[in-house]
Amino acid sequence: MIDVRLYNYTSYKEFINEWIKSLPKGGRGKYLEIATELNAHTTLISQIFKGERDLSMEQAYQLCDYLGFNKLETDYFLLLVSKERSGNFQLKEYYQNKIFDLQNELQDMKSRIKAKKVLSETDKALFYSNWFYSAIRIATSIEGIDTRDKIAEFINLPHKAVNQVIDFLLSVSLLFEEDGKLNIGPAITHLEAKSPLIARHHANWRVKAMERHPRLGESEFCFSAPLTIADKDASKVRLILKDAIEQISEIVKQSEDIDRVYCVNIDWFKPIE
Repeated sequence: MIDVRLYNYTSYKEFINEWIKSLPKGGRGKYLEIATELNAHTTLISQIFKGERDLSMEQAYQLCDYLGFNKLETDYFLLLVSKERSGNFQLKEYYQNKIFDLQNELQDMKSRIKAKKVLSETDKALFYSNWFYSAIRIATSIEGIDTRDKIAEFINLPHKAVNQVIDFLLSVSLLFEEDGKLNIGPAITHLEAKSPLIARHHANWRVKAMERHPRLGESEFCFSAPLTIADKDASKVRLILKDAIEQISEIVKQSEDIDRVYCVNIDWFKPIE
């Protein structure tokens, strides 16, 4: 029923208003329908979603039921209402932090990009030690890049180094080899955000990006923009970027006739505290 992404919002009023606007005919009559569902006067509903009044917790729960929310969506929506109903800054900040925590839980990369292969810590340390481990692995998904010689030529690394990497990838089932042909396995890898290896993984590919900058082609894109922004809006940008990663993952999964290796690096951070 809901087309607008609930978890992108930190204001329940903004969410409801945007959702109604996204409906056919601009959601004409929807506020009246909500008023009827909540057994409330249309004037009150207008004062809530267009003014300063707030839903009661009972009304908020009833509205969640009307919208068909699951348990996590209901929890999130009730947190938004609780934040707006808070009588002081400390309590409002408490609920805001709870909202951020739930956003992270709901949109965590591990739940969006399901990890099917769990490497040992020793194997992880080797796999994420340099960019070419993952580059060699994903290169085998390109048609025609399926032998050790072709991979060495494609990656532009010595055959000895390529063979060592391929042997490792085969040993941990991240590649498979049949009749001399290599191909990427069904597993994917993903590091936890708090892994001690994550900094090395990011650094590996950011170094490759810097090396590429002088030779960027028309199909490539890099962007850096130091800026100032309200803290409440910074969380919205973060969610936009996480949604972009989800969309990229879906495109990658459905991509056919694969013929290129690309890398996406996205940074959203506070360079000055």
